[in-house]
Amino acid sequence: MPDDTDDGNVRRTTDPALLRGVIEERDGYPAHVPQTEGEGDQGLLRIGFRDPDEDLKEISWDAFREEFREKDLVGLYADDGSDVGGDRPVVLRSQDDVDDAEGAAD
Repeated sequence: MPDDTDDGNVRRTTDPALLRGVIEERDGYPAHVPQTEGEGDQGLLRIGFRDPDEDLKEISWDAFREEFREKDLVGLYADDGSDVGGDRPVVLRSQDDVDDAEGAAD
């Protein structure tokens, strides 16, 4: 299966390097949700977009890449920059959640 697939307007990737380009094109940055930090875990991985209401802790791209792979995540985005998953131009989902949703659509 190719790394990137087109599902209507929404694309998905498991390639953190490609996803970095997509995130940077949309003025985003890699981050954690500080309230979710636990013993041995930095917290939930998120993409921030410089919204003043966001309570996120920016992390390095190296840390993002490592955690993205470790947590088996998928990045969802639209080629045209429109929002996916509500009000964000890029969202992260677990591979299992994406696979389950695709199976339910069949």
